[in-house]
Amino acid sequence: MHEATLAENILNIAIAAAQENHAAKVYKVGLTLGELAGVEVEALTMSFDVLKKDTSAQDAQLVIKRVPCRAACNKCGKLFELERYNFFCPECDGILILQTGRELLVDYVDCE
Repeated sequence: MHEATLAENILNIAIAAAQENHAAKVYKVGLTLGELAGVEVEALTMSFDVLKKDTSAQDAQLVIKRVPCRAACNKCGKLFELERYNFFCPECDGILILQTGRELLVDYVDCE
């Protein structure tokens, strides 16, 4: 389960940000997560909740913003939101190039 490792890394980033800003507590950690990032949100949240105990982030909430998969056709240039793993343009049969949906990043750390 790589979600536990991801949760540990996110927690380390949050705690380091709090320390750099001389903050005693972390309240929220904002995360941007693409639909194709390969992360199970429930497992990530559960892992984060277990790992944050007895840290400066023990009361922190993980706030996740989901990013849909969007792609652009390399032939006609039209933009599409992908619903399935179909990477061919429905308009011209060109190849779709992912624009969004693979993100996994810590956006912000809200701390005291």
